[in-house]
Amino acid sequence: MDGIPPGAKELGVHPTEPLPQPDPEPAGRHAASDPEPTPPPARPRRPLPRLQLGRRLRVLAGVDERLLDRVPQERAWYTSLGGVVLGTATIAAISMYFAVTQAMGAASWLAVFPVLVWFLFILNVDRWLVSSRLGEGWFRRVPVLLMRVLMAVFFGVIIAEPLVLRIFETAVVQHVADQRTEALAQLAGRLKACNPVPGSTEPAAPADCRATEVFNFDQSPVAILRELQTRRADAAELQKIVDADSAQLRAINDLARRECVGDSGEGLTGQRGVGPNCRRLRAEADAFNRTRQIPANNTKLAGLRTRISELETAAGTSHAAFEAERETKIEARVAEERSHQGPIGLLERLGALHDLADSSGVLAVGIWAVRIFFILVDCMPILVKFVGGSTTYDRLVSAQLAVAERDLNHEIEAEYAEREAELRKRRAEIDLEILEHKAELNHRLHRAADRLSDRV
Repeated sequence: MDGIPPGAKELGVHPTEPLPQPDPEPAGRHAASDPEPTPPPARPRRPLPRLQLGRRLRVLAGVDERLLDRVPQERAWYTSLGGVVLGTATIAAISMYFAVTQAMGAASWLAVFPVLVWFLFILNVDRWLVSSRLGEGWFRRVPVLLMRVLMAVFFGVIIAEPLVLRIFETAVVQHVADQRTEALAQLAGRLKACNPVPGSTEPAAPADCRATEVFNFDQSPVAILRELQTRRADAAELQKIVDADSAQLRAINDLARRECVGDSGEGLTGQRGVGPNCRRLRAEADAFNRTRQIPANNTKLAGLRTRISELETAAGTSHAAFEAERETKIEARVAEERSHQGPIGLLERLGALHDLADSSGVLAVGIWAVRIFFILVDCMPILVKFVGGSTTYDRLVSAQLAVAERDLNHEIEAEYAEREAELRKRRAEIDLEILEHKAELNHRLHRAADRLSDRV
């Protein structure tokens, strides 16, 4: 429990009562028997590692720290320049990530590899642009600066485009979706035009319809329509015959009626009653009716009309089935085309961005403003290098390079002189050896001559 010293309960002491203290031992005996221990030496603290962020940023600017130590006032300048280089490389990496994910249609860890490669590449390119010298004098600086600015602008255009697409992504994606919807609607209309319903008021199929745009139907009203057309023609022809025969039969019957009732007129006797002419005219009417088969033709015409009615009903049903099958096939083709569209790719986004810029002047100005902004951001390292001009560190680098070049020339000249001296020494030694050899030969010749003269 809180406030209770350890072991208080074992001694039977109440928490509010003071603990019994042991009798103090004599100071001498305590000192003699139990010397006071010395505390162990404290371990030295390990210093925390320093990040040295400024030095690391200056590495990105290509600075020699030993030479920069001579002008420490310019450390802030080159630290800021390294930060600009790091910033542009980071923006380039973000741009590459957007480009890769837009090309793939989805975010993936595979985008890390090209993003990292692009980051290191832009980092080294910008480091080279700001670390190398521009030269002395305008005639030397302008060509180099122009080349570097063109490189920076070129890379800036590449880097800026994915970022512009990302900023205007909502409008771009909506435009691409509208384009895809319109393309599918045009496809559906094209398929419908290339597969008109036979016998309907729809126009005939265009002549440029491709084989892939023409469907094969399980049921077609063509046969029914052909039969219906034939039956209608037969009915119309038979109707004409029946109408003509009926009119002629009515004329004969009317003439017979008038003869029988005693009407006067051309071809009539004018005598009332059923006389010879009345019976003859009636007989002609009966004979005409039997010969021309008017009742049979009427029965046949009624059958044709019944069949035509049945065919019209069947044609309507067939038309509906044809249209339903056509709609089903069109929907299937449109669904297949939609499945082929897939995620929105980089090329579609670029095309949509171009279309949006062409359709709206205000949007075009905004797109170009963002694009130019990112291009200038990517050109920042070389622009900062140029605007800053030649610094004391740059002059020290130039002087150091001049001294190194002069020292190298001196070393080359000294080495050449040493080789020349060695060559001359070698030639002198060879000449001395030749003279010694000649002297030895002369000495031998004289000794031989002396021995010969002694013998003589």
